[in-house]
Amino acid sequence: MITDSRDDREVVQHLIAGELSQPVLEEAQLAAQDIVFGHGKTVAAVLFYGSCLQQQSVEDKVLDFYVLVDSCAEANSSKWMGFWNEAIPPNVFYRELEVSGTTIRSKYAIMSVASFEEVMRPDHLNSSFWARFAQPCALAYCRDDETTKRVIGAVSQAIITFARAVMPTFTMHVTSERMWSRGFEMTYNAELRAEDAKSRGRQIYQQSPKRYDALMLPALMAAGMNPIPGDSGRLMPISSPSRRRASKFVWWLRRVNGKTLSLLRLVKGAFTFTGAIDYLAWKISRHSGVTMEIKDWQRRHPLIGGLSLFLKTRVKGGFR
Repeated sequence: MITDSRDDREVVQHLIAGELSQPVLEEAQLAAQDIVFGHGKTVAAVLFYGSCLQQQSVEDKVLDFYVLVDSCAEANSSKWMGFWNEAIPPNVFYRELEVSGTTIRSKYAIMSVASFEEVMRPDHLNSSFWARFAQPCALAYCRDDETTKRVIGAVSQAIITFARAVMPTFTMHVTSERMWSRGFEMTYNAELRAEDAKSRGRQIYQQSPKRYDALMLPALMAAGMNPIPGDSGRLMPISSPSRRRASKFVWWLRRVNGKTLSLLRLVKGAFTFTGAIDYLAWKISRHSGVTMEIKDWQRRHPLIGGLSLFLKTRVKGGFR
């Protein structure tokens, strides 16, 4: 059955609007407010995502946020930082907030609202953004209704782009679990990742199966795929041999593009990851039990400071 793709897009947007408006952990609200305070009026929205959202727990974890701003130049501490934020988004920050003797730790990425909308489009080659936001997220802060509509539209587009990119890789009837699991596996393989892509892709689906099942058909229809229904909820993709060959080539390009950009972000992050030395110290303490005092010079020179921190930790038996 073929329906108007606009109606199916509205179904996706309705589901995402409900998800984005879900209540978030008190710690996430406090951290989001602190981030907004730290970066000023240019902050338009703060998206909460990751394991703390999925597990509804912050114990011994770092909260993950995406901070959407009007201007990267205003959100960063210098024009140089703002330039690189736009050139190779996002810039990453680490922040700690003390509340009643408890430390709330946050790692967040900054990106302009306009760039966020752009990278979710189906013609954007890099899959890291739309693959991340095809997963559950919530609004911890949003400035106004207009921004809320833009965020709903961008996150909904991420899901539609995901379905459009993944479905042509199949030739047989496919279940929701298979489509989403393979899609996340492919996008993980298009980045520099330490995790096993196949098992991680399946794990992401299994964390929220009902959500992904509800989104599959309307996302495919909104993407213009019009799959044929099969038995037991399976769907048959309608893709010509030429489209499947083109899809295979595009996925090869995504892997080249994604791994290159991942490497560039790592290099850039060595110079622009604000708070990196504090984040490293916390990670070392968490995994080794060794607590280190951070000097001011280490914060000023995070590359040398990070190496010094690592060597001192090893001397104390933190690494073997």
